[in-house]
Amino acid sequence: MAELYYGADKFAVLEVENRRVFDEIKMSMSAFDCMLSDDTGIYCSSDITSGKWLYYELLKKQDANSQEILEERVGNEAFKKLRKPFLDSNIERGKKFAQKLRERGFINVVTPGPYYATGFEQEHYLHLWQRFIMEKAYEVRFNYDWQYSNGCTFECAIAATKRIPLFDHEGNSLDLTTAIGKVGAAIEHLKSDGFAILKLEQNLTLMKAIDR
Repeated sequence: MAELYYGADKFAVLEVENRRVFDEIKMSMSAFDCMLSDDTGIYCSSDITSGKWLYYELLKKQDANSQEILEERVGNEAFKKLRKPFLDSNIERGKKFAQKLRERGFINVVTPGPYYATGFEQEHYLHLWQRFIMEKAYEVRFNYDWQYSNGCTFECAIAATKRIPLFDHEGNSLDLTTAIGKVGAAIEHLKSDGFAILKLEQNLTLMKAIDR
């Protein structure tokens, strides 16, 4: 397996509820080993904690230009309550995206939204799903407006590094040059509205660094 962008040695939080996070991640991957051989899964990338709708529906209503500023302003618990309807909506959207593929006859379709681990931070989910893509996926399909999502753009970089096929929500082939253009346009769109988009910019840098 190629070196991971987001390694466990970079975790800011190493334990949750007296459990080593990396042990939990290895356990989750062992469950996938029970179901899928390597390079046999279709990974459905869809926005969950960020994305166009979170920016434009939640942050704009709260007059904040980043999730971090909003969370600092209202507190962690209040932020979670504000964000929950958007998370639930995003998860359902991702599940429907995967289900449509299954209805078309695709098998071994995996969507990350329903997966929940108590105490996991974004860094832990990123590590888990990059491992899944690198070990189990033979292609990645991206839901509508994926280019506004921190997670989706990161997963695009992972899949492009593995050099497996990428597809958009309509099933059209998505080459790396086109993907880079979409993310760049999304960044400019968000910047024009005053949003802070550091993670998107970091992921775009990862994508541009891939040897094409």
